[in-house]
Amino acid sequence: MKVFTEKLHNELLSKLNELDKNYDPQNLTDPRLNLIAIAIDKIKVKLKTWQFKSTEDEIHFFKTVLPKTLSLYIYYSDKIEWDRINLQGSLECRYKLSDRLFLQAENFREEHKVIYEYNRDERTDLDKLYFLRNSPLNREPGYQLIQIMDPSSPPFQCRLLAMNIAYSRIENELKMIIAEEKGTQPMKKSGKCIWTGKQIDLIELGSGLYESGSFNNGNASRKDIFDYFEEVFDVDLGNTSSLFQDIVQRKTGTTKFLDQMKEKLLKRIDELLN
Repeated sequence: MKVFTEKLHNELLSKLNELDKNYDPQNLTDPRLNLIAIAIDKIKVKLKTWQFKSTEDEIHFFKTVLPKTLSLYIYYSDKIEWDRINLQGSLECRYKLSDRLFLQAENFREEHKVIYEYNRDERTDLDKLYFLRNSPLNREPGYQLIQIMDPSSPPFQCRLLAMNIAYSRIENELKMIIAEEKGTQPMKKSGKCIWTGKQIDLIELGSGLYESGSFNNGNASRKDIFDYFEEVFDVDLGNTSSLFQDIVQRKTGTTKFLDQMKEKLLKRIDELLN
């Protein structure tokens, strides 16, 4: 199963790389997702009757081999949208999509912190619980229904690893794109601070300053503050109202940036006092 999947994966990567090079945003029937879906279907067909020789083989397959292939479908779902907006969309659309993709990765790490840290720390002590299809964890009512409907369904944690691979990959690529774009900008005046954080973080900071009445004795509007930020920090904040709604609708931790600032400042003060 491992050899079969890895061979299929490598063939798929070769085809995807070729399509990436010849990407055409005018092509409304992008073939990349369909190619990945066909490959995953082939794996599912084989999995329905496959018997692993040992629990170690099954764990290795669902923990190390399969997530890489599954992640391609999740990754390209976002990449195809990014490619089109990057070439055809407005600057505001690019900002909004990049913030959504960054937030997607952050929310995943927060919501699935246990398996994220388990994989990050390269632990193996719970592998039999996480990556065997017949483990108690994968026989829970909700997931058991999926297995009844589709016997080839992988363990839930395998899917989570695939999501983490995909979200981290798109996040890192966006960071590289942003860094390259900043590197091509003209040199700024000496001493001027340019905002290099995320757009949505500046919205969160500005909203906090507005609510605390920190500008013009509390008489400055949100628009006044954000216009000022754009001028001083040399940044385009796009649709600030929409971005503020994204903050409000966060599933975990609406004030992530401010909380992080407070945590790091308190840590620094504690270091100085001790």
